Amino acid sequence: MCTIRGVKPGTHTFLPTSRVHFGAGCLERLEEEARSSDRAFIITGRTLHEETDLIQRVEDLLGERHAGTFAGMSQHTPGSVVEMAAGEAEMSGADMLVGVGGGSVMDGTKAVARQLSYPAQVAVPTTLSGAEWAHRVGVTDEVAGKKSGFADARAVPPVVILDPEATVFTPEELWLSTGIRALDHAVEGFLYGGEHPVTDVTGLEGAKRLMEYLPRSKQEPEDLDIRSELQIAAWLAYFGPLNTPMGLSHELGRRIGASYEVPHGVTSCITLAPSLEAVRDQTPEERWQRLSDALGGEPAERVAALVEKLGLPNRLRDAGVPEEDLEKIAREYGDKEEVARTILRRAYDHPSTQQ
Repeated sequence: MCTIRGVKPGTHTFLPTSRVHFGAGCLERLEEEARSSDRAFIITGRTLHEETDLIQRVEDLLGERHAGTFAGMSQHTPGSVVEMAAGEAEMSGADMLVGVGGGSVMDGTKAVARQLSYPAQVAVPTTLSGAEWAHRVGVTDEVAGKKSGFADARAVPPVVILDPEATVFTPEELWLSTGIRALDHAVEGFLYGGEHPVTDVTGLEGAKRLMEYLPRSKQEPEDLDIRSELQIAAWLAYFGPLNTPMGLSHELGRRIGASYEVPHGVTSCITLAPSLEAVRDQTPEERWQRLSDALGGEPAERVAALVEKLGLPNRLRDAGVPEEDLEKIAREYGDKEEVARTILRRAYDHPSTQQ
């Protein structure tokens, strides 16, 4: 007998992403994307600029439209660096921004776009962080040592280029840990976004694919097909950022990342499993079971086992977070203080249910 279950009323809000090029070699599409602009300005990081030929390739594709390159965007997107990049982009007369790099570069380019009143924008991500999809932009207040930033749908790049060839320069730990960040998007989006006919499906499928392909990418780091599969999985994991609020794994990750200079991929490696342990009893059984099915077992255990299998950091103790700071951090979370304290304590010494 077939049981028909009614769809709960709701709303899905789309962000400005209008075109996504994907697959090996699709970086070439940048040339046609730039035809509608006169002066394209690149924002990237020092390592990609100085130690790889990727930025030179992007400059060559832009040709005479290339107006300049800012290669100083650094981890956690410092506010002072955003100001410098915006100043140089404005001086160049840029009418298009091209962000090439990981999550900090993606956020930095969006922050510059906002300051320049939203010129055309193309994102070329080199990690799996997913920042290219999101309206939330994290910028570090360097004086306070905390992430601030803003939420602005107009800052989202309309064009994203997912070329696995652009990711081969990404260090292994950064590549794999941002894959756990993508898994964090899928898991927390499913748990905290509420029942949704689109993002429930995309999020769980993204999670399933990440569980499958991250270990394969560690075993075969040069395989572009596997890298492309992971780019698609990370996209599915964060398919509707406006419709999928995040939970304490992300919130604690932003706090720890900015204050102690821990990469956000690594913060997800440390906080996701203990966060899942902490919310198990507050999650409806049906949704917990669907998440378990996607991950292939008990969620906290499966996430912890994956992090361990990938050889990634999994303890706050090893990330340079002083134990005496845990209480102070927990107190910042108001009515979530007790849960935050539990997660932090588990993450410090015993981040998972691993035996």
